[in-house]
Amino acid sequence: MASTSETGNAKNVDNFGVLIADIISFGAKYNPSNPFLLVTALKAKETSARASINAVSSASVLYSNVSNRRENAFKPLNSIVTRALNSLRSSTSTQNTDAAMAAIARKIYGTRAASTKAAARKAAAANPEAKAVTVSVSQRSYDSLTDNLDRYVEALASTPEYNPNEEELKIVSLKAFAAELRALNSECNTASCALYGARTARNTELYAPNTGLVDLAITAKTYVKSAFGAASPEYKRIASIKFKTIKP
Repeated sequence: MASTSETGNAKNVDNFGVLIADIISFGAKYNPSNPFLLVTALKAKETSARASINAVSSASVLYSNVSNRRENAFKPLNSIVTRALNSLRSSTSTQNTDAAMAAIARKIYGTRAASTKAAARKAAAANPEAKAVTVSVSQRSYDSLTDNLDRYVEALASTPEYNPNEEELKIVSLKAFAAELRALNSECNTASCALYGARTARNTELYAPNTGLVDLAITAKTYVKSAFGAASPEYKRIASIKFKTIKP
């Protein structure tokens, strides 16, 4: 389901199309001196604004898909880390070695991204403007997880006593697992940046002062009010067409 803000963005563009259709029906009497209010310019703005909304939708779907894949891939992490730690403890390793490895494991447990992500969702629901911040915090958690997992695997690899028989706990398997998580996290980071860029471009198209769709719509309505009069049928036809500035 689309968010309220995304729906509002699309509604602004839809209403802009209605406004243009009404303006076209006014014929040659609609003759603004402002080149940005010419019908050709308004049509071009409608096209670019709608394209920017579609770009956000595409980027959002891509980010959601890769984010879900990443979240699923990270689910076995705690279990794998714990099993490897217990395998080390059951070997001939020293208490100091076990303690050092447990310290790294605790960093992985302590930055568990899933719990941070859940907290981010709650914060975003309570305050939509906090969404970008909470998602950023969640992203850093995944970055920390991959960094600490790499440290963990390298530490195990440099510990001669760690030599499990279980295939999924062998160093080669752990390195493959860590590489998979890092690749997915990198892909998700890229998708997140693309989504941020698409939203920024969309916001510029719709809400930039003077040249954004909303300001142009309001200015066009003001021109019609001036050219035809506040009590004219032309102005009354477009006066009720609403445009809202949506907070990003």
